[in-house]
Amino acid sequence: MKEAKQKKFIINQLLLKGQVSRNTCLKNYISRLGAFMCDLKEQGLKYEAGYTEHKTDYVYKIKGQKRLLKILLNS
Repeated sequence: MKEAKQKKFIINQLLLKGQVSRNTCLKNYISRLGAFMCDLKEQGLKYEAGYTEHKTDYVYKIKGQKRLLKILLNS
């Protein structure tokens, strides 16, 4: 999957579910989730990150910025 498509996939997950997980990305052949999230942070996105309760996955959760995500999706 090309980098632009990977970024769109991640943004769509954040828009639809409010979060994106490492395991979901790995299932879709995206291994650079942390790098993408760092790029989104530099563009103004605010999120929380951490392990799930049983430490089986790492999840990034947005803090109500769906408008910004829509702008980033179209750029």
